[in-house]
Amino acid sequence: MEIKNSQILFILLISICIPLNLSAIELNTAAQDSAPKYYKSASNEMVGLCVDIIKAIERIDQSIKFNGYQEFTPFKRLQLELEKGQLDIFLGIKKTEKRKSKYKFIDIPLYQLNYVIAARIDDNINIHNLDDIRALHEDGKILTVHGSAASRFLKKQGGLLVGDGANSPLVLLKMLKHKRGRFAFYHELGLRDIINKEGFINEIKILPVSFLTYSHYAAFSKTVPDETRKKVKIALEKLISSGELTKIYKKYYIQK
Repeated sequence: MEIKNSQILFILLISICIPLNLSAIELNTAAQDSAPKYYKSASNEMVGLCVDIIKAIERIDQSIKFNGYQEFTPFKRLQLELEKGQLDIFLGIKKTEKRKSKYKFIDIPLYQLNYVIAARIDDNINIHNLDDIRALHEDGKILTVHGSAASRFLKKQGGLLVGDGANSPLVLLKMLKHKRGRFAFYHELGLRDIINKEGFINEIKILPVSFLTYSHYAAFSKTVPDETRKKVKIALEKLISSGELTKIYKKYYIQK
């Protein structure tokens, strides 16, 4: 039986495509509503520091494809979905002992968070440590975001007047502007992002002292094969050695 050229071409295409499809790795992930880690652009596209890292990994290893980060997922829910295996990976999470028992982390820091104090631009106060704030008593009220790592940290310190009524970093800085407290406490990456985006540069300043520092990592569900984690780790190592991971961070750590 004679086989037509079109049939031969079709068979060849099938033989080429099947191995490629079998080797593709699709990773379900999510986005947290936390700028500049993840946020929506003016055109309603998901962008941000972690989105740039995702796209860089896909570019380094074209067999890897991330899905599911186009819309926000509440942070508590995405953590539960990661634990259950409904998500494969999440980029931008602190590594704690409790989380290490639930997920598998790639031991490569994606970026660092420094928790700092912001004040109004006309406040000439000098702060070197939390004792300096304690000494201010009622005049040293610190505002922060409700339910955040910043809020939990401050409440553990003792002797501080903490107001955590803000439901977002933007509301936090607006409260500071309107003198609902003397200071705002949050991570520097988020504060700088808002100060620059909202035009607060001539109204709010960040004091030159850090109170808490840690890194964010990529966490995998325990259902994800070790070989897949290894491929993502190799891609991240390449981003580090090329300097691209640092460039991505500096894109969002805006100093003015």
